[in-house]
Amino acid sequence: MKNAVTVTGLVPADRIGRTLPHEHLFATMTYAYPASGEEAYRPITIDRLGEIRSDLMTNANNIHLDSSCGQAMELKKAADAGIDTLVELTTEPIGRNPERMVEVSEFTGVNVISGTGQYLAHHQRPWALGASREELAELMIRELTEGIGDTGVRTGVIGEIGLFEPVRAAELKVLEAAVLAQRATGAPLWVHLMNVPVVDDALAVFDEYEPIYEKTAFCHMDFDIRDLTRHERAMDRGISVEFDFFGSVWLPVDHYIHCPTDPQRLAVLADWSERGYADRVLISHDVCTRVQFTSHGGYGYAYIPTIVPGLMDQMGIDRELLDIWMIDTPRRLLAWADS
Repeated sequence: MKNAVTVTGLVPADRIGRTLPHEHLFATMTYAYPASGEEAYRPITIDRLGEIRSDLMTNANNIHLDSSCGQAMELKKAADAGIDTLVELTTEPIGRNPERMVEVSEFTGVNVISGTGQYLAHHQRPWALGASREELAELMIRELTEGIGDTGVRTGVIGEIGLFEPVRAAELKVLEAAVLAQRATGAPLWVHLMNVPVVDDALAVFDEYEPIYEKTAFCHMDFDIRDLTRHERAMDRGISVEFDFFGSVWLPVDHYIHCPTDPQRLAVLADWSERGYADRVLISHDVCTRVQFTSHGGYGYAYIPTIVPGLMDQMGIDRELLDIWMIDTPRRLLAWADS
């Protein structure tokens, strides 16, 4: 039996359980979005929630998830609602914190799986921008097989590997390196797409550097569901498509302008499942800002297990599909290591 690689050790495939495949516990985006002006450092108060949700990057506190955010108690709510595993896709340049992830995992009993690689080009540090494809791949392989630095904490997935819109050359290099690392280890690969058309760029890389398709996921494919051609083209290759904005609290602006509602998401996923794509679907929340925590007026990590089943009942969608989307598909992706 293959194992998932968690921050506290190997977990057999049959113990991965109900999974949130795209979340963040500790992360910061302040390097790429440096706050300016007094307003940027004002505390997040209830009277400012609407303002912050309309532009998430304008408040430095909102995009800096440090240990003051109560992540352990937030995740405990999800554990109490039946979540067994969380994939923490924060990479090194945006504040990955392996020691803190271990603490949260041990407190909650939730398996936490950490990611390796580089994010969007404007988040990458100079050393990564100047590194070769092979050097980037070597680091990913080392973190997957040996651990992050001298922490002894191994990563269990590659990603989220970031592609912006338009895609930058540095991002394509990282994706190529990620495929090399995946081929060398068998680890799953998560690719962040800043909008659905970026699928074309990712698939062009895959035509040259062929990934393990059944171990690959495209993130944020619910940015736009008006045209599902690219979604289905990816699934036809064996790639899993992730709808990871369930319970989103931000307003539809900028890249989020065409984000669907949760019932619209569920309608598409149910239709795909009826057409034979059920095992190519992943669902999550992508908690990455403070206003998504329950302590700041959001739904937190427990929205899917507590709210979504009721939505499915109202829409006449079989709840058993959740077992495929949240257990079977994540298990296929995440179980890869022999030791």
